[in-house]
Amino acid sequence: MRVAAIVLLTGLALLSTSGGVAAVAGAPAAITGPVASVRTTSVTATGTVDPGGQATSWYFEYGTTTGYGKKSATKNAGSGTANVQVSGTLTGLAPGTTYHYRLVAANAAGTKRGADGIFTTLAAPVVVTGSARSVTASAATLTGTVDPNGRPTTWYVEYGTSTSYGSKTAVRSAGSGTTAKSVSTRVSKLAAGRLYHYRVVATSDAGTTRGADRTFTTTGAPLVRTGAAREVGTTSARLTGSVNPQGRRTTWYFEYGTTTRYGSRTPTSPAGSAFGEQAVTAPILGLQPTVLYHYRLVAKNDKGTTRGADLTLTTTGVTLAARAQWVVYGRAVLLSGLVPTRRPGESVTVFAAKFGVRSPVAVATAVSGDGGVWSYLARPAIRTTYLASSNGVTSREMVIGVRPRVLFARVGRGRFGVRVLGTHSFRGRRVKLQRLTPIGWRTVKTIRLGRRSAKRFRVQLRKGRSTLRVVMSVNQAGPGYLSGISRTIVYRR
Repeated sequence: MRVAAIVLLTGLALLSTSGGVAAVAGAPAAITGPVASVRTTSVTATGTVDPGGQATSWYFEYGTTTGYGKKSATKNAGSGTANVQVSGTLTGLAPGTTYHYRLVAANAAGTKRGADGIFTTLAAPVVVTGSARSVTASAATLTGTVDPNGRPTTWYVEYGTSTSYGSKTAVRSAGSGTTAKSVSTRVSKLAAGRLYHYRVVATSDAGTTRGADRTFTTTGAPLVRTGAAREVGTTSARLTGSVNPQGRRTTWYFEYGTTTRYGSRTPTSPAGSAFGEQAVTAPILGLQPTVLYHYRLVAKNDKGTTRGADLTLTTTGVTLAARAQWVVYGRAVLLSGLVPTRRPGESVTVFAAKFGVRSPVAVATAVSGDGGVWSYLARPAIRTTYLASSNGVTSREMVIGVRPRVLFARVGRGRFGVRVLGTHSFRGRRVKLQRLTPIGWRTVKTIRLGRRSAKRFRVQLRKGRSTLRVVMSVNQAGPGYLSGISRTIVYRR
């Protein structure tokens, strides 16, 4: 009897005051719900969690397979015994992609996973910028394709003279289909002969897509590019370049000459009326050996004339150069050059014409060395014009100026001597004694030369250090000479 009473009392204790049975705490329940707010890279997933009377957390697993791989933030569902509505944002998604997801709930009694669900993110429109057609001087038809990807979509074209664009066409509908649709629009009031950028832009609730940048050039004056000179010889060369007619009937020619005034031109040739660069070339004849020539390409149509950049070429032949453009009387200057063959053992004749002599005479014969290089050490006594000749081809002229040699020396206390050397006497000519000051050379005495083009003189200088020199102006040096300058002397008084 006592045992039966205990069992009865225990059974009664388990009865609630309402006559029900008290709930026993356990594992949670998780039910995966539908998704909402589907976008191109995110969705909101929903579901229901029953905590089972214990503190319970939950999250969503998601990924492109049932292996999932990603999870949302973990949140608290409480510890109740009733269903709780939950929702979480799934981010980092790819547009137009199918994903798997499920709700997961966990507490101390265990973890429960809801059923697998599937959703597909929205896809922004697919856009391809097409070609420009029917281009004129002020208008063009711009084309492309738009795939709405199943969403109501609009489109327009941006255009302008840079990738900043700045202008756009009216907005039009592309529908809501799932295949690419051809689109086109006409733009006008463009500037002639200008390069324009453009691209197609489409927008839906899934986002905005901009097509690739493309360009076109309105018709107008031709575009030209002066190219390199080819096949350059002693008396001829071939000029190259390119012409873009810009859709207008165009002609072209080359200008050439020894200065940028040109003076000569090739015959006029047709370039057609297409778009795009086309190579052009023309020979030029009757040139002078070893001479620098300027040239440029010129193209013309009914919209204007375009002149290319100025370029230069130098015809071949024996060359002549000097290490210096002038020399002091009695000293030498090195003349050198190349023979046309660029081979050693070639004979080069050097000609010279002294000041006042019209016809040059042969003064030396040089033989080329490695690479066809030749040289000659010239000692002009007065301004002299030099030329070089090899295998019947003569170089351009090279003029070497000559300064009279001014000798200046101290010969005693406050006494100095000066003498000027050249091809003729400088008796009676004047030279100037100059002293260096903080602001430059200052003349302190003028001396008239006597016999042997020389003079001794005395000068009273202020105390201290003086830097002195003697100069002869070009007027006093006379025809065929540059001005003369002596060495400097430092004198202390």
